[in-house]
Amino acid sequence: MAQQKKHWARSLSDAMNLATTVASCVALGYFGGRWLDGRFDTAPWLTLVGFLVGVATGIKAMWQRAMEDSSRPANTEQNKEEQK
Repeated sequence: MAQQKKHWARSLSDAMNLATTVASCVALGYFGGRWLDGRFDTAPWLTLVGFLVGVATGIKAMWQRAMEDSSRPANTEQNKEEQK
């Protein structure tokens, strides 16, 4: 039972970490583009570019996390029996 709670907590932690990473990438791109638009008077083009770069960075972060998780061996009962 303790192992299930630990696994649940770990999964929730990973999900929250990924969600905040993606949100911060998008927000940083958007607000950075807005700031550059105000500085160079190019509205709305740099805001749009910044937003798209933020979205692309968020997708890249999700892809890296998915590849990292898929390469990690699953901790199942079958794997435990094979190790013995």
